[in-house]
Amino acid sequence: MYCEYAHSIGFSVRKEHLSYWIHTRIIKCRAFCCAKAGLKRVRPSPKKYRKLETRTGCLACIYFTTDTEGRNWTVTKFVEEHNHPLAMENEQHLLRSARSISKMQGSLIKNLTDAGVKTVHAYNFLSNEVGGFDNVGFSKSDAYNFVQREKKALIERGDSLSLLKILQEKQLEDNMFSYDVRTDELSRLTSFFWMDGQSKIDYDCYGDVVIFDTTYRLNKYNLACAPFIAVNNHWQNVFVGGAFISEESIDSFCWVFNTFLKFVGGKLPTTIFTDQDQAMVVAIERVFIGTRHRLCQWHISKKAPSKVPCFNNEKTVRGLFYQCMSKCDSELEFDRYWNEMISRGNLQENRWLGDLHRARRNWSTAFNKDVLDLGILSTQRSESANNGLHGCSKATSTLVECFMGLEKLVGSWRRGERDEDFRCKQGAVSLKVRSCAMLKHVSKFYTSKMFVRFEQAFMEGAAGVCVADETRHDENNYLYVTKLCDGSDDKRWFVSYNSKTNETACSCRGFETRGILCKHILRIYNLKNLREIPPVYLLKRFCRDAKKGIYLSNTPGIIECNYNLIFRNHLMRFAYDLANRVENNKDAKAHVLGRLHVLANEADEIVEAVEMRRSGLSDENDKNTPLVRDPVKKKPKGISNARLKGYWETGSKKPSKTINLLKIVITLIN
Repeated sequence: MYCEYAHSIGFSVRKEHLSYWIHTRIIKCRAFCCAKAGLKRVRPSPKKYRKLETRTGCLACIYFTTDTEGRNWTVTKFVEEHNHPLAMENEQHLLRSARSISKMQGSLIKNLTDAGVKTVHAYNFLSNEVGGFDNVGFSKSDAYNFVQREKKALIERGDSLSLLKILQEKQLEDNMFSYDVRTDELSRLTSFFWMDGQSKIDYDCYGDVVIFDTTYRLNKYNLACAPFIAVNNHWQNVFVGGAFISEESIDSFCWVFNTFLKFVGGKLPTTIFTDQDQAMVVAIERVFIGTRHRLCQWHISKKAPSKVPCFNNEKTVRGLFYQCMSKCDSELEFDRYWNEMISRGNLQENRWLGDLHRARRNWSTAFNKDVLDLGILSTQRSESANNGLHGCSKATSTLVECFMGLEKLVGSWRRGERDEDFRCKQGAVSLKVRSCAMLKHVSKFYTSKMFVRFEQAFMEGAAGVCVADETRHDENNYLYVTKLCDGSDDKRWFVSYNSKTNETACSCRGFETRGILCKHILRIYNLKNLREIPPVYLLKRFCRDAKKGIYLSNTPGIIECNYNLIFRNHLMRFAYDLANRVENNKDAKAHVLGRLHVLANEADEIVEAVEMRRSGLSDENDKNTPLVRDPVKKKPKGISNARLKGYWETGSKKPSKTINLLKIVITLIN
């Protein structure tokens, strides 16, 4: 009552004196005063920014008293006069006690900011909805404070405990969700790993080739983000597990890999790509026994110019090095090009190349023609996850913020996968050669992205590869020698073909490594007028229904997105349309309001029942949750929280003291 009076007059209200009847919690006296009441003690402040003094010693106030039962309220004191100017009518929305964020507004701001919308833009959206900033009911700073309070609420019990609570809640929602944490001797969190139900499904379907990288550190604990990335049938990234680790040691990597295998039932990937971290190499040898370990060629080629200076001016030597990396079809061919590179560049004493040669089986494609690698040469797919994290993580981010940021990124990947599934179901790819029976057959099997890759190999084989020689060993077996039609390369590829079973094999081993037939085999198929690709050469992981028969789309445990904002907007629009239809009919309005009250009471009962069950489960989980302390805060090297400088600031650098000193010395010498 007093607030409504104060806001209409033009001043803000503050709580004042409060007393209770003896030995009870019944209010005896409650006082409210003007927000400018009293005077603050003047203290010198060393801070650059000092708050304005708003207290003027105003005496305006009101006192309420009650009887011993707390039923009858009486005004015992009321001071009306103020010693300061009152707010104008167009300023009253700025009064502190007049500003508040309703539950609906707070939920809308939270949903918008969670979706990546900036707080200021969310505030502008609300102001447009209600017809201006004066009608919002709170200021822009209130919106920022609300967002900060919501972030702090996520870690109210400590960062690590809040993270454990989120992981436990996800495990309740998804019965396939698994996680594990690791602590040190002081119970501080050092590492944690998680994998949800969708990740396990994706690993079962696409886990033959996995990329693992730990190059991203940007949080206040300096923990490294270590996601496991695979490639799906649309040639997109899929998340098959993730970890945050405090140190990149052999012990940490062994724990991550063992936990990963435990959650996937011990199923090993065929190939795993990593960088040249030595601790990671040792851990993979210990845990992923039988998995082919490949090093990222991008990291190697990036180091090459600094480790081998002649690469910068000797194009021939550099070209031979890249030939050894990914363009050799056999170990003999690799040795020939490598020896030629060493002799031409006089690099016999180069230590880096010597170490690289000893590890050649981990990075050169010539030594990995017997296992599937999908033609991947680097860990750039994992780098894309790091790039996505950069937009939602910073040097002051908490564990919860980093985890939720990665979850959002993974959610966007999965939306993209669903979009591609829909596109493949609703449409068919257009063929470059419409009359080709083989392309028609393959277009019904592959996804659109994989068909484009197959079609490119088919066209290159038909137009760019010719048969140099044909040898017939018996009635069914043939051996073909193929080469490039333009004569740009004198290399030959040998293709064996069985006319009875249509089985083929090529010396380039393209199908064994990439999973799609190479252009040399497709040239022989075209020569033999085959209308269909044999089923053995159509891998299920690339087909349109790669998950069909393994998992259904409505598998229990898959967390569906909760469209709270969409539901709220739909409900508000429906209520608005209903209000417009009944506003001119008194009986209709009374009926609608009555039914809404009944509906609200029933909804409250449902919500309360769900909250009671959830709180019971939460209390039980709290009892079972071990005490885990937050990691030690660390500042990442080279990372500063200072404002980033603009172009003109960085472009106009001031001369250093060393340069100025040199100028003075030169002047004295002259």
